[in-house]
Amino acid sequence: MSALAGRRVLVTGASGAFGQAVSTELRNRGAMVAGLDLVGDPGSDVIASDLTSAEEARDGVAEAVGRLGGLDVLMNNAGVGGPIDSGHAPGPEARRIVEVNLFGAWNATAAALDTLLQSRGRVVFVGSRMAFLGLPLGAAYAVSKRAVTAYADCLRAEYGTHISVTCVHPAMVRTPIHDATTAARHAPRLVDRVVARQVRRRVASGAFDGAEIAAGLRERHGRGAG
Repeated sequence: MSALAGRRVLVTGASGAFGQAVSTELRNRGAMVAGLDLVGDPGSDVIASDLTSAEEARDGVAEAVGRLGGLDVLMNNAGVGGPIDSGHAPGPEARRIVEVNLFGAWNATAAALDTLLQSRGRVVFVGSRMAFLGLPLGAAYAVSKRAVTAYADCLRAEYGTHISVTCVHPAMVRTPIHDATTAARHAPRLVDRVVARQVRRRVASGAFDGAEIAAGLRERHGRGAG
């Protein structure tokens, strides 16, 4: 029998592609699953909740816990991204990315913590390889995911005697540039050189042509307007 059989799991960002896939897999392994998402679905187990609001996170988690009859696992999956120039002051989109990815997970965790302490449960954070590997135009997303990792580490240090805390770091696509992340914490200069080489090649190949957000990047690498 699966170790997840009968476990009560709450997945945030449950209506997204990854959230739906995870929820389906959890159910296939015998777990009872409820979800939170910005837009709920009255005909399903997905509850509407804006996790950037501590009050909505509290109410959404409380409703999910009521439906599940308790909680064993909180999976902080909700997240957004988008291209941001790291040389520009953070605007509304950058702030939204950090607000959703970091504070959304923080709000959901805070709302679920008492119930998880009772069940000696687990909090799972979906991080990213970009938490350790900075890429062009990925500043806000990378910052948010590195901050999520730091929050998970602090939560583990503070509450790890009574709950389990896990942070996973999936990559988007398996390519050589992602392989470098295994050394990102221990050989940052090497990783910087690998990334710089990949960026130069991609700019030269025209990969960023036509993207207004990448105009400065193209100019710095002598590509022109594109």
